[in-house]
Amino acid sequence: MPVRALIVDDDDKERIVLRYLLEQFKDVKIVGEAVHGLEALMLCQEKKVDIVFLDITMPEMDGLETAAKLVEMKAPPLIAFVTAQTGMAVNAFELGAVDYIVKPIEQSRIEKTLHKVKERIAHQDYIEDLLRQRLKSRIDYIMEKYTENEVLLYKRLPIREKGKITLIKHEDIIVCESQGKKVYICARKGGYLTNYTLNQLEKRLDDACFFRAHQAYLVNLNYVREIRNIGEGSYILRLDVCEREITLSRSKLRLLREKMGI
Repeated sequence: MPVRALIVDDDDKERIVLRYLLEQFKDVKIVGEAVHGLEALMLCQEKKVDIVFLDITMPEMDGLETAAKLVEMKAPPLIAFVTAQTGMAVNAFELGAVDYIVKPIEQSRIEKTLHKVKERIAHQDYIEDLLRQRLKSRIDYIMEKYTENEVLLYKRLPIREKGKITLIKHEDIIVCESQGKKVYICARKGGYLTNYTLNQLEKRLDDACFFRAHQAYLVNLNYVREIRNIGEGSYILRLDVCEREITLSRSKLRLLREKMGI
């Protein structure tokens, strides 16, 4: 993308010289010229301007006053003062100027200024890109949480079957069992072989009730009738309604006791 430049000077000859020098650079596009500060402000509001080459000595509104107005804009351009005044550099840099060029202007001096401008633009683009990435990450996080909360709000699990979608109430799900690439869901009103993974179901089902008893099982604790020691530190869960014995991993026993308060 070319650097978009605006020339501001009340002297016609000085504008012609500066325009000629800037036109020698292929990556610079002159978007306009202004003869006083008010016109410069209007052009910066109408056009996208990266850098304003601004004279200091101008009638009505001088360059310093104009710069003070420019930096208050929502998307302020960079400012490089181009002036015959040699004693105003401190004031200029206090206003955030990227450079201070004393007339007569030489092309090599303009080249140095443009190098600074490109570095500043690249830095701004990097910061904006970083902010966009962080904002996107934050939005993605919020949307993920919103989706999880939305799923919990309706308390129904959609199961796709041939020609229909069955919605099962969370409280009716007894146990979810991994069977190869499928998950079998045992519910009060029947069983369903689904394309869900247990990890997906853990996120969708209310973790206040559902517990990952084993790598292959996700159990609704409201249906646990008995925790039985079958020897050598191994346990199984026996469930109401669904006549299934669920293996309880040794590493999960302590977590289950804490969750159930036993």
